[in-house]
Amino acid sequence: MSKATDIPSDAKTSELLRETITSLSTSHVAIGDLLSTFQRRSFGGVFLILALLAILPGISVPAGIALMVPALQLMLGYPAPVFPKKISEKTVSVEGLEKWGLRVADWIETLEKLVKPRYPEMTSPIARRVIGLTIFLLAIVVSIPFPFSNFPPAVATICFALALLERDGLMALLAGTISIIAFSIGITVFYVVFNWLAGLF
Repeated sequence: MSKATDIPSDAKTSELLRETITSLSTSHVAIGDLLSTFQRRSFGGVFLILALLAILPGISVPAGIALMVPALQLMLGYPAPVFPKKISEKTVSVEGLEKWGLRVADWIETLEKLVKPRYPEMTSPIARRVIGLTIFLLAIVVSIPFPFSNFPPAVATICFALALLERDGLMALLAGTISIIAFSIGITVFYVVFNWLAGLF
């Protein structure tokens, strides 16, 4: 992944994501290797890559569990995310990353035209703890193993990531709105499945 590490530190997140994905030359890549480039951008970069993994088919449950780690650390006031070795060593398909990751990079590039530092109180140290709690709850919804239930919370997490990266309070508010939608979908899915299962017994 040397190409990605050669990108200037002030490069846009979408550029870094694209370069990271296109530089992969194996069939699978360790989560730790993906995170190593984005950890330089602290929690925002880590949330971004884990939210991307949460979109990939078949990996939303482990991605959701992995997402809980930095979310809890942000909520507790850690200065930077730290990952257990077990999570860092887990591998994901490069084919899936190329299919979905480049699409997400395009979405992020569009959002980057809108984000800028504003409403600093929405990304203050106290607000960051609230964001950490919200992402932790979103990670629980991501972990629900039902089709498409992972997409809304992943999108909300991507918006929170951009808010943290650019200190954009308005983007944090947008992420909060999407989070409400994600929670509503998650609760609805859980309610429907619970009642369906209850009807079987």
